[in-house]
Amino acid sequence: MGKARRQRTKTRADPLGVSEEGVKEEQVLPVIQKLTSGSADERAWAAAGASNLLVSDEATRKYLLSKGIIGILVERLTDSEIGVIQEVAGALRNLCSAYPDVCTEMYACNVLTSLSAQVPGISSVINKIISNAPVTDERDREERKTVWDFAENIICIFWSLCETNEKILRSINRIPGLIPFLMSFLDHSLNIPTKVVVAAGQCLYTLTDDNKDIYLEFSSHPQWIKTLLDVVNQNPGEDRMLVRILACGIFRNVRDAAPTSSSWEEDEQGNTFMEMNKLLMPILTASLDYDIQKASQQVDEAAKALRERPDHQFEGINPKPREPVTPEEQLLASIESRLTTLQLSLELLADICVDDDTNEDDGWQDADESMEDDDMESEEVQEQEDDTQALIEESSKLEDMSSANVNQKQAISNPILQSFSNDVFPHLMRLATPTANSYPSQQTPQPPLAAPAISHVLANIHLRALECLNNFLLAMNEIPGKPWFAEHADQIKGHWSWLFILGGSTAGQGVAVGAEEPGQEMRGAVLEADVACLWAVARGMKGNVPSEGFYVSVLQQAYRSTVSDSMMVKTIGCLGAMAAQSNAVETNKTIGNFLVEIVEALPRKGNTRPDAAVEALNAIYDVYADAAFDYDLPNYVQGGFNKRLRAAIPQIGFKGIEAEISKSKCKHKWAKDHTSNDFIDDLSYTEATSRDIVERFTEDIQASKPVASVIRWEQDQLPDSGYEGEWQEVGSDPGDALDGDFPYQPLDQGDEEDGAEDSSEDDHDNADPSDAPRSLPMTIHIQEQDAIPEQDLKTIQSVMQSFTLPESSIPRWAKDVPEARWLPTVHRS
Repeated sequence: MGKARRQRTKTRADPLGVSEEGVKEEQVLPVIQKLTSGSADERAWAAAGASNLLVSDEATRKYLLSKGIIGILVERLTDSEIGVIQEVAGALRNLCSAYPDVCTEMYACNVLTSLSAQVPGISSVINKIISNAPVTDERDREERKTVWDFAENIICIFWSLCETNEKILRSINRIPGLIPFLMSFLDHSLNIPTKVVVAAGQCLYTLTDDNKDIYLEFSSHPQWIKTLLDVVNQNPGEDRMLVRILACGIFRNVRDAAPTSSSWEEDEQGNTFMEMNKLLMPILTASLDYDIQKASQQVDEAAKALRERPDHQFEGINPKPREPVTPEEQLLASIESRLTTLQLSLELLADICVDDDTNEDDGWQDADESMEDDDMESEEVQEQEDDTQALIEESSKLEDMSSANVNQKQAISNPILQSFSNDVFPHLMRLATPTANSYPSQQTPQPPLAAPAISHVLANIHLRALECLNNFLLAMNEIPGKPWFAEHADQIKGHWSWLFILGGSTAGQGVAVGAEEPGQEMRGAVLEADVACLWAVARGMKGNVPSEGFYVSVLQQAYRSTVSDSMMVKTIGCLGAMAAQSNAVETNKTIGNFLVEIVEALPRKGNTRPDAAVEALNAIYDVYADAAFDYDLPNYVQGGFNKRLRAAIPQIGFKGIEAEISKSKCKHKWAKDHTSNDFIDDLSYTEATSRDIVERFTEDIQASKPVASVIRWEQDQLPDSGYEGEWQEVGSDPGDALDGDFPYQPLDQGDEEDGAEDSSEDDHDNADPSDAPRSLPMTIHIQEQDAIPEQDLKTIQSVMQSFTLPESSIPRWAKDVPEARWLPTVHRS
């Protein structure tokens, strides 16, 4: 359940995204022919017509592509007439913005060379405008008039190409003067049309994202950091908010490569992330204050009015691309721009939660690592206590551990955390709630959306809001003791229910995540992000979340309906966390049976996917291995879970099924402990290794049961313990524990005389619990010279004074056993 990284989505040129119908072949052929005409006017007319046709209906676009329109347009970028070049740039911009797949073909036609050739000319004209140089002739006047549209189109093509693949990105990195060209728009942002500054900012934001080659440019140009900070600190108004947020994003992208303010304090690692985030957080948070429900209503009204306009019908090829000129179109364009700002702010806020997270894996295994750390905590403490000399040598490390409470207080008082908790969190819940225009209808036939492009941005906002929420919850899970969850327990239980309601409204009539109906893909993505948040909440609350009623069945159905491996793992992980709570034996039984059934349904018997099986086994281990809860005996033991797991071993067969699970994704305790050279061979499970997983898993469960026998033994000795189980001695054969209904073994009570074992076997059926020997506290005899030196004792005591185990780590039975029953006495001689 990893933290989400940002994923960007470009906006389309037409805010309505309306498909224009009715273009005929006889209208298209003249466009193609006139692109190579000897007349500059005809070439310019043809390029403008191609711009419209390429974003009209699907059939027309495919026809034009089949006629080699891309190669013809790229060739015309080197036309002798600037007017033709400008029209061609508009056509290519519309094409790659609406259909990014064509960027690879554009690159193959050497479009970068033609684009780069236009940069010096655009810069020259803009410099004349900014410096108020006098107009020299009519050509100069015309170039100044059209340069802003031309610059925007060229930059947007670069931007689209940047997002295509790494090969193209590396080629763009090598274009001389491109970064100074783009930065000049931010440097003079108040004197340049907003739409051009936004295009330059979007391109820079993409170029600087995890791009070390570009970092070098910023390292050698510290004045660019000052430019970015100047834009960040500007507050020019609502219409330029996107420019400001883009500057925040670029600044964050290059923070490692560029010098920052000398007044900023560094943390222990020498970073200034905290100071940077303190600067950016208020700006990003303020940008979230936008009512998307009201905006959705405005979209409906504007789209309806626009469609009723008699002049909004397609009448053939227009000489210029359609701009938002009517009041309705301008409103839709402004709403889309504001929503784009909102989406970008959510991406940056989600990134702030993962500043120190360099894990690039797909994701869900992070939760297993955290669970493993929690479960291993008590074992590490015991190992340190068993070795006094090692404890002294590691005293400095333990002192660090003993300061966990101090670190916890520091984390809670962190201003960024406080801002997220108090200011950002409420916005995230509101922005994750779908509007009437968020998703296409699930009806058949499907009614058209009011504004498809805006609907796409709205769906992305819901997704980014949940990803940001998930990252925040995961960050709160990483604080020792999870104090944020404890402090907000009552509100979080309400959020838990809200997440289920959100999932229901997103799924609508039903969504199979990973196999969504055409057009419903965003429903599936948002639904999976919703389950990830549920998992993070369940872990943070240590399973103490509402589980009665529909909660468990909804997650079980989500697992059954999906074909996505990551969604399966998230639902299993969430159910596993819910199962690990006391006073919910029936819920645990339902979830435990479900988890075992997943393992039992491995091929050849069923169709359980390897990732799901691994997570199910891990969940079973996390829930039952400690044998310290009220559900262990009635569910795991008497329910025969171990026997069922063992019976599943012969059923497992993965021949021909490639499971792309590497060792890095098998970060479960039992998998890490027992990984061998043949555990995973070439990233695929085989029948033999799959059996080995379950065998080793059941052995580990078996090995953990002596702990349970202590519970059972102490309960047997306590008055009015309420224990009604039958005392049953287990044979020495390890298989007996797996096949019996009560696989617990009492601890060895010491050496016995020869023949005692035979006698115990003879009397097995007549064993009486009242005859069981009562254990006495241990007596330790030590020589004076073997005693721990007084100074060492003081060191140990000082370290251990502030070291406490969480209350949840102490089993119920242990709280009822008086110290006199187990505390050893020490005699010195």
